Amino acid sequence: MDERLEKALDFSKYRVSIENRRKAIKRRFDTMQVVHYNNGMFCSDEITISFVDTLIRNGYADAILLDKKSNPVTINDLSEFRQVLLDSYFAATNEYNIEIQKLAKARSVRKAMEW
Repeated sequence: MDERLEKALDFSKYRVSIENRRKAIKRRFDTMQVVHYNNGMFCSDEITISFVDTLIRNGYADAILLDKKSNPVTINDLSEFRQVLLDSYFAATNEYNIEIQKLAKARSVRKAMEW
C-alpha cells in the first residue's frame, strides 16, 4: 500500500478513536449528573441548581419539584437538596475535565483508548 495512503488511513482511525472516546466521556458525564433524591431522578445541571437556589432565596424551605420523568417529588429540605446537586455537579465536571485533558494529550490510538 502507498505510504501516504497508509498514513491517511492511520490518521482516520486515530480521529475515529478519539471521537468515540470523547462520546464515551460525555455519556459518563451525563450519567454522573443524575441524582436520585426522595424517589425522584434529577439532573444536577446549572438550570436545576439555579432553580433550587432561586426557591431558597425567595424564602422556600420545601417544595414540590418535577423530576426528569415529570413526576412530582416533595423536597422537604431545599438547602440539603441544593448541596446534593452541587456535590454531584462538581464531581461530574471535575472528572469530565480530567478525562478530556487526558484525551487532548493522547498522541496515538493506543493512548486514546486507555481507560
